[in-house]
Amino acid sequence: MSASGCARVQTSFPVLLVSSDDEDHATLEQILRQDCCLHCVAGRQEAVAAARRIRPWVMICDQILADGDWRDLLSDLQDLQETPPLIVSSRLADDRLWAEVLNLGGYDLLIKPFTAAEVSRVVRMAARRGRTTGGK
Repeated sequence: MSASGCARVQTSFPVLLVSSDDEDHATLEQILRQDCCLHCVAGRQEAVAAARRIRPWVMICDQILADGDWRDLLSDLQDLQETPPLIVSSRLADDRLWAEVLNLGGYDLLIKPFTAAEVSRVVRMAARRGRTTGGK
């Protein structure tokens, strides 16, 4: 999977999804299509390169990636001038993971299967934070 492009709408903002799951990509594309320009990559190295190029307002990342996990990606992003808020997604989410995400500098946790209202709420809040604080 590679970074996708989209027609820029004045009100849309860039979101980068780091996932090798095509179903997640399709679901999030449908949920976020009115507010966001969704780009998708499969792994950490692609994510860092895409983040430098598209400067996403928000990143959504699977808990486990083929080339590491969300903690590794969060560490990789520290080299960026503006670090976007990182939302972790997982089917096996619990209070322990949620606390770990927040304590290590992630923004929030989304539980799979995704619900449209929760995804929209969390992504919009993260985008506001990312734009007002420069992501950090």
